[in-house]
Amino acid sequence: MNELTIALTSDEQALVAQINFDALSLRRQDDVRRNGAVVAALMRSLAIRKGIPEARVRYFNDPEYFVGGRGSSRRQIFERNGTRGEEIFNHPHFLEYLRYFLCGPSLPCQVIEAFRDEVAHCGTVTSGDVIPLGRRARELARSCQPDPSWVAEEFYKLALDCGLWVSYAQSVRNAVKQARPTRR
Repeated sequence: MNELTIALTSDEQALVAQINFDALSLRRQDDVRRNGAVVAALMRSLAIRKGIPEARVRYFNDPEYFVGGRGSSRRQIFERNGTRGEEIFNHPHFLEYLRYFLCGPSLPCQVIEAFRDEVAHCGTVTSGDVIPLGRRARELARSCQPDPSWVAEEFYKLALDCGLWVSYAQSVRNAVKQARPTRR
């Protein structure tokens, strides 16, 4: 798991230490249940104290934040598939969202810092900043992963974490998705 980007209480840190974040390694049903119970306890604690940044919560709960969700949020997809309430936290597929809640986007630290610096340089981000931010994100993305779709989603999360409006973050995502890998 990446480095944590949110502050945790000592009890929450103890819970995180018990969580297996590799959903594929949860082979037996009792492993899934045990892991899910710990995840649910952590999520209850974080929810009570509002410990997850708002943009990350909205990424999961708000249909507007789900590009390609056809009017549904990521939470609603779980619910449509019959998983509701705290059962969602028990589901192995929730682990990828938990990782994002705790650690932020799965991008190299230097890429995150470079993009954050670019956003900070803009001051208040306006529509005129979106194309240059997308261009810079595309440049940075080329150093990350060969899969533009995966990297685009991580830059979308990063843009949201940087406080960009959802439409601006989606523009950054789209710019990165159009990136062509550099030839070596």
